[in-house]
Amino acid sequence: MEVMGGVLLLYLLSDLLFRFLGLGAYAQGSRKSPKIALTFDDGPSEKTVAILELLKAHGVRGTFFLTGQRAEAHPALVQRIREEGHQVEAHGFWHTPWLLLSPYHEWLHIQKSPGTYYRPPHGLHTPFTRLFARLSGKRVALWDTESKDWLDLPVEALSERLLYYLRPGSVVLLHDGPERTLELLNRVLPDLLRLGYQPVTLDELGPRPLSPRLALLRGLQGFEERYNRAHGVVRAGLGPFDLFRLEKRPLPWDLPGFPKGSVAVELHLESHRAMELSPLEAIRYTRESFQKVAQYLEQDPEVRVVFGASYLAEGGRLFGFHTHSLPPKEALLASLAGAWFAWLYRGELPRRPLAQVGYISREEFLRRFPPSTPASRGKGVAPPETPPPPGSA
Repeated sequence: MEVMGGVLLLYLLSDLLFRFLGLGAYAQGSRKSPKIALTFDDGPSEKTVAILELLKAHGVRGTFFLTGQRAEAHPALVQRIREEGHQVEAHGFWHTPWLLLSPYHEWLHIQKSPGTYYRPPHGLHTPFTRLFARLSGKRVALWDTESKDWLDLPVEALSERLLYYLRPGSVVLLHDGPERTLELLNRVLPDLLRLGYQPVTLDELGPRPLSPRLALLRGLQGFEERYNRAHGVVRAGLGPFDLFRLEKRPLPWDLPGFPKGSVAVELHLESHRAMELSPLEAIRYTRESFQKVAQYLEQDPEVRVVFGASYLAEGGRLFGFHTHSLPPKEALLASLAGAWFAWLYRGELPRRPLAQVGYISREEFLRRFPPSTPASRGKGVAPPETPPPPGSA
């Protein structure tokens, strides 16, 4: 029993490290570029031709992770995928979870599937998965954005969620088979192209293996989604470099000219989108993003003040924000949180670790940043009511 318990623990730890966190997997590209990779698992299928025609109609290339058995049964479809400029990679020979594969069969499963990248069925890992992939000359590819196209949910909700959480450099998980995938693509492709995203193949995206820090970021995505839903946080614009989420709430402190409880909007930085930007790029995209925030403010006359508590508050002076000290307890907590997020997203500690609150009146904000609407969807886009990633494949 002790031996069986140890083996089970080893399998669970392998799945936690290598699937849930994705440590060492190729799961995202550069956050500086609006390029994204649309990837399709489980094909070829009876829907493959329709997917190819839809991608062609929009001038988009994708990456197909094919199951070996199905690829052998449909060689003409595999050839057509390649001829139309898409990338073909391995999803294993059998679409079988690791629980049903002995180490020997997992080795055959990986070795018999041609390709530079290998994506395990459902993303699941055994203690041997990475070793066998390496011995077969393959790199393990996962994803950082789920389409949820396997769930029985309205296509409108799936589309809204995908656009809300799509980021520069994202590897998007889709499936070749469900009718829902076709409906989702038909709805979402025009929008993501209009917003400025550039769908490319996985090779063109140039993904990099996830370091421990980036793997931890991947594992924490679900917490952000849950916070957004619980607090009604909306995005100000859906473009690749729209940098702010907005939380309407009572002002938690007294500020000069604004008593505690005033109707306020708290700014949340989209750190995933800003993590690789240079200082000049960050300034440029912040100005553009503030125009989207202004559009939200213009449509909600109740809001009296915009604020954010962060070690970055001092930099807000460049954009007309005032600063004010926080109460000692809140200052300590905000400073510790700021140091944690600075390391998590940028791999560095803040030069000015003391957090302050930066704030600006509604009137001053609208004067400085006249509302702008390109690549935006109105008043602000709320997080959809769908389950958080990462999960299945």
